[in-house]
Amino acid sequence: MFDGSLGIVCAVSAVKVLKIEGKLENIRRLIEVIAFSDEEGVSFKTAFLGSAALVGTLPVSALLISDKSGATVQHALKENSFEGTEESLLQLKYKEGSVWGYIEVHIEQGPVLESLGLPLGVVNGIAGQTRLKELDEMKKRLKEMEDEAVL
Repeated sequence: MFDGSLGIVCAVSAVKVLKIEGKLENIRRLIEVIAFSDEEGVSFKTAFLGSAALVGTLPVSALLISDKSGATVQHALKENSFEGTEESLLQLKYKEGSVWGYIEVHIEQGPVLESLGLPLGVVNGIAGQTRLKELDEMKKRLKEMEDEAVL
């Protein structure tokens, strides 16, 4: 939870400082602070729900994914005052070319900065996530292959 909270607090604080220092008026572009939830896919076992919705790649079928308790993404959205319909998902999508830039504050998830004794770093790429579902049929075939293998 730390990295998500850190990113939100830093973003809101940055906009607040720009306003306090009178610099917000000089920025000729829209600034939006966006807080994504469950981007790592802990609750619904699928990554990037929020960001996928903003870029228009979240399929409507994702609304029916359920968590351990059986609650669906759609139910969770409605519990948090979002309609959670195909139409409402389409309204979230940003028009291509409408975003000038994107900044995300995140904790380091590797040893690089720490090993160099640096408190902060700037990157131009991050690691992505993929979820694969192991099927019983695949497990059975793998077992057969292992049994037939000559070691």
